[in-house]
Amino acid sequence: MGAEASVDFCARSVGHLRDALPRVLGVSLAPAADAANMRRTSGVVILGYLGAGALLAGVVMGGFSALLSFWAGWRESDAFIQVGRRAFYAAAVMTVLAAVLLEVALLSHDFSLAYVVEHTDLSTPTALVAAGFYGGQEGSLLYWTLILGVLGAASLIASARLGARISAYATGILAAILSFFLFVLAVVASPFDLLSVTPPDGLGLNPVLRDGGMLIHPPVVLAGFASFAIPFSFACAALLAGRADAAWIAHTRRFALLAWSLQTAGLLLGMWWAYHVLGWGGYWGWDPVENVALMPWLATTAYLHSSQVQERRGRLRSWNFGLVILAFLLVVFGTFIVRSGVVPSVHTFAISAIGPWFFAFLFVCVVFSGTLLAFRAASLGEASGPAPAVSREGAFVLQNLLLIGVVAVVLWGTVLPLVSGMFGTERVVGAPYYERAAGPLFATILALMAVGPLLPWRHAGRPVLRALRWPAAAALVVMAGLFVAGVRSAPALVAVPLAVAAGATVASEFGRAALKRPMSILRRRRRYGAYLAHLGLVVVVVGIAASHFGQQEKDVTLQPGAQVTVAGYTLTYTGAQKRQLTDHTEFVAGMRFGDQTLEPSRATYAGLGGQALTHVAITTTPLADVYVVLAGTNDDGSASFRVFVNPLVSWVWAGGAVIILGVVLGNIGERSPIPELARRRIPITLPA
Repeated sequence: MGAEASVDFCARSVGHLRDALPRVLGVSLAPAADAANMRRTSGVVILGYLGAGALLAGVVMGGFSALLSFWAGWRESDAFIQVGRRAFYAAAVMTVLAAVLLEVALLSHDFSLAYVVEHTDLSTPTALVAAGFYGGQEGSLLYWTLILGVLGAASLIASARLGARISAYATGILAAILSFFLFVLAVVASPFDLLSVTPPDGLGLNPVLRDGGMLIHPPVVLAGFASFAIPFSFACAALLAGRADAAWIAHTRRFALLAWSLQTAGLLLGMWWAYHVLGWGGYWGWDPVENVALMPWLATTAYLHSSQVQERRGRLRSWNFGLVILAFLLVVFGTFIVRSGVVPSVHTFAISAIGPWFFAFLFVCVVFSGTLLAFRAASLGEASGPAPAVSREGAFVLQNLLLIGVVAVVLWGTVLPLVSGMFGTERVVGAPYYERAAGPLFATILALMAVGPLLPWRHAGRPVLRALRWPAAAALVVMAGLFVAGVRSAPALVAVPLAVAAGATVASEFGRAALKRPMSILRRRRRYGAYLAHLGLVVVVVGIAASHFGQQEKDVTLQPGAQVTVAGYTLTYTGAQKRQLTDHTEFVAGMRFGDQTLEPSRATYAGLGGQALTHVAITTTPLADVYVVLAGTNDDGSASFRVFVNPLVSWVWAGGAVIILGVVLGNIGERSPIPELARRRIPITLPA
């Protein structure tokens, strides 16, 4: 049996830790050759035992923290609240220890661990070996748990002002969530499972993941997913404690903003990675895994806006609780989709034992939070009467309904294959469904972005109509300009003018403040940071509309020296060459574009069953990206290409950066006032 076959056999033979342990002991009782091998590898095998032990210790400490914190919150016992919190810190420390041990095992090429064998090999660059930590199902789950433990500890340290009961209940809920993840890692899908035979090398990282995007997209989006548990825990804690005031909003909003910002960055980085790696000319395909990352972002966007209504007007209390809970439930649902494999997607993990556990966890979360919200709804003390339709709060209410409408559209499109499969015929919807169903909702949201900031709280008057003339004029001018330029796509003629109108509103607000009260921009940085984020979204929308509706492509086969012209851009094929690298073979084509040479290529990995991967060549001009994909090479020297010209794609990435900048500048150093402080406080306790 060759080394490759031996590694494959070992990877398939991995069981749970309780099954792997006897196999390792069996090797130690083998003849002298096996004993020598065991002595050589015992120094690294011990990492598996230590890691598994850290996870089990974390489960014990997390479960203890959850039970004690709920009891202490009910009894309002300050001493036991502190003990429960310290137990949570201990569980978080055990999670950090397990994460460090797995990273050490990866970097030291400890092939006694099945996870290391499956996701690294000796030829993988060090940076990607380290990234293998979250490259597989078990490791990504441990990374998620690590972020949950660290952020959960930080949120508890900052929660003393909320009072004893909310702090205790939040600790209990966070500890219960952390304990679930640690239990799954310790019992169901452990990254520390041991192989009975230590192979000389690993299988290596999936070729699609051997890219710089692996270092930035997965850790950010997974951190975003984990962060949604913090607002959920404090919202449920406020409901358990019977606290309907805005105090929990002031604390929770910071972590909701953190989760929203991480998810924003994760979505944009995922779009950028797909654009640069997959070779299909686009960056968003409405894949189920893309959808489940988008839905909690939409729900939290709604919450961040509606929370202002509660802070300013005392309205939407039940609604805000519901949005925070919904965002976390969508995260758990998305995790079930990704890790169960029940919905077809290029991103999902294979069907595994994790799926049923997350389905059960989702059921428990739905029952717990739904019952809690229904029980407390009557005592939340909503302001009497509906919000005025033409007012700032009325605009926020409509915007929230539209965002939840988009969530419903995306959710239905995502679960349709699962639901329809139960009735015999699996149906899958594509991009046209989402564009037709969600497009009008997004367009209305853009219109609200242009109108909403100009509306006053309570009732609007005639001055608002005068203020609207500038956004309306900007939209009409841009629409006319697009029509004269030959644009006939109705969605483009709607989306771009509405986005420009929203941008005009932001510009007018900044201009008015700069002329009358320049220092107000600094004093009210939360408001103007939000305006800057709106401006970034305007840039993103224009980039998406231009690249989607203005994209041109051409499939062509060229001999060396031949040219192809797409949308006015001319490229010349100069020939192809074969390169033999350490772990794969590359066919590289040269395409001259002006004074630069693009090199699209195709890589074939013989060690992974001949799996082929496309390396895209992209050059960015001020107005468009020229995007070249090598489809194949022929014996006569010719090569086949797919050439795209994507207008204004760089605006998508630039606009995303402006969104993040606006959120950071608008909230860094902010001290949100708490309208109603708790009567009893408990001391801040740090990890011992």
